[in-house]
Amino acid sequence: MTEPVALHHVEEGPADAPPVLLGASLGTTHEMWDELATDLARDFRVVRFDTRGHGASPAPASSYTVEGLALDVVALADTLGIDRFAYVGLSLGGAVGQVLGINHGERLTSLVLCCTAPVFGSPETWRERAAQVRSEGVEGLVEATLERWFTPAYRKAHPDRVDWVMDMFRATPAAGYAGCCDALGEYDVSAQLAAIATPTLVVAGADDPGTPPSVGAAMVESIPGSRLEVVDDAAHIANVAQPEVFSAAVRGHLGATVT
Repeated sequence: MTEPVALHHVEEGPADAPPVLLGASLGTTHEMWDELATDLARDFRVVRFDTRGHGASPAPASSYTVEGLALDVVALADTLGIDRFAYVGLSLGGAVGQVLGINHGERLTSLVLCCTAPVFGSPETWRERAAQVRSEGVEGLVEATLERWFTPAYRKAHPDRVDWVMDMFRATPAAGYAGCCDALGEYDVSAQLAAIATPTLVVAGADDPGTPPSVGAAMVESIPGSRLEVVDDAAHIANVAQPEVFSAAVRGHLGATVT
């Protein structure tokens, strides 16, 4: 296991409030959480970070593991003097959340797993994507990613918001994106979800082609005491497509589980 890296992060909200850490998707930065962070910072100490290989966090030219990405988050909490925290993660960030729940549950007060899965496709697909990005960069993935992330209706109605997110994607270092592809290719916690004892909300976008509500429903079947909320008119990046509905779901869960 590689040593944790020091994650770039932004803090908002009262320093003495209950802490909430926000983990972003593959190909985005902490900025994807702008609306949710503003909402939660009224009542929580919000810490949002750039995943290893993204944004202003280090991007080592090596293979990563989701377990290693989770240790980065634990190390960040340690650096900030945070013993226990709530965690909200989307897509890759949700994979990190699942590993936190399985391996580091004693650190968690509450867990929100958004637009995510216990396994993402085949290892071969991720190896091929990693090789492509190491060779050509992320630009060749933009169109397919755009179609997965946002519905046609949202792309037509909100081109400025779509461009904002895809600019994050385009700026992702090739080494960091590919390293996280390696991590997802080796990631499969399907048989371990029952070990998550943290109060858990699973959120799914109704129109998400990659992690549809059926995947969220299966996760809820495996995680004791968890529940599912489906966000209508949203694909994979549901928090950007429906920020008010998404924030209300997260806030409702945290309000019921974090003291």
